[in-house]
Amino acid sequence: MDPLSIAASGMRAAELRMATSAHNVANLRTPAFQRLDVQQSAIEGGGVSARVVRAETPEEPDLLREYLAQFEPPLEFEASARVFEAAAEMSGTLVDLLA
Repeated sequence: MDPLSIAASGMRAAELRMATSAHNVANLRTPAFQRLDVQQSAIEGGGVSARVVRAETPEEPDLLREYLAQFEPPLEFEASARVFEAAAEMSGTLVDLLA
């Protein structure tokens, strides 16, 4: 997998984690609420796969946990965006060298 695809998969995973946490906050007081989680796994050759799943065990709604969970995805997204930017710059430099 190329660096651009690896970085893009990281950005998608971070976006999914943020959206899932936002869903949990929005539905926290809904009767029979069941928290959603994001499961991430490494892709062979680089990158990450992420999918939304129901929490394995029903838990008490915890607004603080969800609030704190929203701090990581923007940092992860930014890190992946910087990798994406560096890979794009390197690709452009390589094209310039070959031209």
